[in-house]
Amino acid sequence: MTTRALPQWSDGLVGDLGVRPRPVFLAALAFILVGAVVITAPDPSGVVLGGTSGWMLWFAGMTILAFWLLLLLGGRPLRGLLIAGAVAAASGAFLFYNPRTGAAAIGILLISTLVMDGGLQLALALKLRPAGVWRWLFASALASAIAAIALSSEIFSSAAPSWGPLVGAALISSGLALVLFGRTALLTPSPGRS
Repeated sequence: MTTRALPQWSDGLVGDLGVRPRPVFLAALAFILVGAVVITAPDPSGVVLGGTSGWMLWFAGMTILAFWLLLLLGGRPLRGLLIAGAVAAASGAFLFYNPRTGAAAIGILLISTLVMDGGLQLALALKLRPAGVWRWLFASALASAIAAIALSSEIFSSAAPSWGPLVGAALISSGLALVLFGRTALLTPSPGRS
């Protein structure tokens, strides 16, 4: 395989992925809009964020328990729903009354999401390396990794973390990478498409 064959091979791989450009574009637009909202929104305090997350988790647990009760009355109870609902309701109550722990839990979840996003984009960028879109995917993976590292250093500090600009920039870069990935998939014919 010569180096001249590599760009055609990787562009063919983009076509073989079977990516539909319209859903990719809509997902990219959602990433960009949410990123812009996150950047411009004021940073909530950790106490408000932790308390709200605890209340939402408690509400989800109580909803699961209500579905379990409906299934119990119908004669088909599921033990897994009972366990999941009880754990979610108890965890939500704990996080509601300990909002700093809730804020730390949200921060850890956000960091793990950014690491996963960056890792997936890095793997796809390296797989599509000779194609033109790999640079955008690599830059987006780098933005997600930088945001995750910066957030991990702020998560347990006593000051309120400034998550908005970091997470917003990572979301916008992911959206731009998806736009260009979808454009490449649209312009690259697959063997099945004519």
